[in-house]
Amino acid sequence: MANSWQTITLEEFAQHQKGFAFKSKDYVEKGIAVVRVSNLTTNSIDISDLKYVSEEVASDKRNFKLTQNDIVIATVGSWPKNPASVVGKVIKVPKNCDNFLLNQNAVRFRVKSEDPYDQLFLYYLLKSKTFSDYIISTAQGSANQASITLKDIYAFEFKCPSASERKEIANILSAIDDKTSLNSHTNQTLEQMAQALFKSWFVDFDPVIDNALAAGNDIPEALQHKAEKVKQAQQLSDFKPLPDDIRALFPSEFEQTGDPTIGLAGWIPKGWKYSELSEFMNVKHGFAYKGEYFSDEPTNDILLTPGNVAIGGGFKGDKFKFYNGPIMDDYIFTEGDLYITMTDLSKAGDTLGYPAIVPCIEGLTFHHNQRLGKVDFKDINRFGPEFLYRCLCSRNYRSYIIASATGTTVKHTSPTKILQHKVITSGGLVEPIFEQYVKHFSAKKELNNMNSIDLAKTRDVLLPKLISGEITINKEVV
Repeated sequence: MANSWQTITLEEFAQHQKGFAFKSKDYVEKGIAVVRVSNLTTNSIDISDLKYVSEEVASDKRNFKLTQNDIVIATVGSWPKNPASVVGKVIKVPKNCDNFLLNQNAVRFRVKSEDPYDQLFLYYLLKSKTFSDYIISTAQGSANQASITLKDIYAFEFKCPSASERKEIANILSAIDDKTSLNSHTNQTLEQMAQALFKSWFVDFDPVIDNALAAGNDIPEALQHKAEKVKQAQQLSDFKPLPDDIRALFPSEFEQTGDPTIGLAGWIPKGWKYSELSEFMNVKHGFAYKGEYFSDEPTNDILLTPGNVAIGGGFKGDKFKFYNGPIMDDYIFTEGDLYITMTDLSKAGDTLGYPAIVPCIEGLTFHHNQRLGKVDFKDINRFGPEFLYRCLCSRNYRSYIIASATGTTVKHTSPTKILQHKVITSGGLVEPIFEQYVKHFSAKKELNNMNSIDLAKTRDVLLPKLISGEITINKEVV
């Protein structure tokens, strides 16, 4: 089959559009989003740190608009040892970035044909190791500022399958990515459900208001608007009250703290406590592993870094720091361990203080590296990882960490500062119930993560073989 494929250049197959050099003075608080090289992730676009221009500025920039499945290549960046901003990075524009504008130092590619499968085929072609090795070999510049030229990108040669074969390749590989994407969206929904339950029980105190209303107890004036919302929710057809045994764990009255910044305008459930995190956990510093043992080649030993924490909390496994050196037995993570990032390179401290939970990935050992704090639980049966994880994702905690951070270019926090943050708890009555509820969500998330890892392995094996014509696979096997 592949013997009949014609060798062509990328220039024959696709057309390009360079990004526009927006100026810092063009940026406004709200408007039309601009995608910069720093927004490019491994495969997509991170929309959490976008810049914006006014509609007036954007009005004559139609040529720089992005649409779903456009392919973007970063033409300026670092060398491959720093995957966060590597030159030659290839991403596919997701649907939620339709009509965003492309900034300089990146190039948009679209196929010359009108076949949508050709656009998908092009994406996988450019994600192949063959293209990656080729384009990096053409890069020039310093370690932190390498660049590639459009001429070199267009000069890339490949064997082009027939239209029907391109469609088959695109179908097979995109089916795998679609399943992975579905897993990711499902996990986001599960986490939102867990966060919503945490907010309801430990921030808004909905069950306490519910109990107070049922008992006919007075609701503090400052909480009357909350009570009205609870009443409205109870009238909805899909309202499901808590089981009686769980509802009974919550009090039916509030007490005033005297501090309007605590709880709900200074009110907390009667009998509950306002305590430092130090009462429930300790934070252990990581080990300063020597750079001479870092490996460019994949190993089974992974040094977790702040880069393995997502914005908003959660484990990120799209880039690993491989290690090939002495093993420190006291600094090995186990599945389910909770860790916190204590350093962030971004000016806004995007991930500073956020938590993540160590997953189980067969064959890999995760090591506790410096700039991460490992949480040791003092009474895990009363205050466990699911509850404390959400405490470390809460808005109050986030505000406290940013306000107390040190550093300008690089933001820092410390175990001492983390442990001084205060949270409201029932004293261990309700928290174990929350733990049991949310464990079911986490178990589902873990299964989805494992499935996504297996899918990624399958895709990585199939991609070069399909692109080269080494194998043909019936779509039913995927």
